[in-house]
Amino acid sequence: MSRLDVRGIVKTLGDARTPDASAVLRGVSFSIRDGECFGLRGTTGSGKTTLLRIIAGLLAPDSGEVVLDDRVLSSPKMQVQPAERSVALVFQSLGLWPHLTVKGHLDFVLSATKLSRSEQRAQCASTLETFLIHDLSCRYPAQLSGGERHLLALARAFCTQTRILLLDEPFTGLDSALKSRVLETLARERARRNLTTLLVTHNEDEMRVLCDRVEHLNEGHIVPHGRKMQNAD
Repeated sequence: MSRLDVRGIVKTLGDARTPDASAVLRGVSFSIRDGECFGLRGTTGSGKTTLLRIIAGLLAPDSGEVVLDDRVLSSPKMQVQPAERSVALVFQSLGLWPHLTVKGHLDFVLSATKLSRSEQRAQCASTLETFLIHDLSCRYPAQLSGGERHLLALARAFCTQTRILLLDEPFTGLDSALKSRVLETLARERARRNLTTLLVTHNEDEMRVLCDRVEHLNEGHIVPHGRKMQNAD
């Protein structure tokens, strides 16, 4: 079971005592059910990426908490390290490491798991096959096409025992044909693993393919309307 609860998250960027401080999140609360894909939309600067970074453990909230099942991951008093959260974040920029090959990306994240060497090798090979990049295992990110880089970023997120997948507009810049291929692969693997997912995007087609429910983040608050996507059960 992987239920994510975001409870009353408040975050101000900058020194709150100065005029330059910006209150980005003002009490954001929502829950994502086990296996659900939850879509979050909002204007630029509404705090979407800041919220994802808090859930991933890259920022601490000023108040409120992030809870995975019954375990508090973030609060003003405690912060579980990102590597210990079982949470994967795919950035809009993808965040690939230019000095590592495709296989090297997966080897690196698998080396931090408790899997044996043989299990790591098997998991790496299986993930490369799943995301259709096995033949590219010796290439570096600069040698990949746009679609291949996106598939690598997703493969890196999927190769460990991720329980929560965070997607920060990860399909930006892809043409329609490449996006369809990447979306199809992601949708299939997400469903196969029943992976609880939070997708930040402005794109209706992406939400329609992936999301069960969509909410809107506006001026630091969730605007509740519980919009259910047409393809959701």
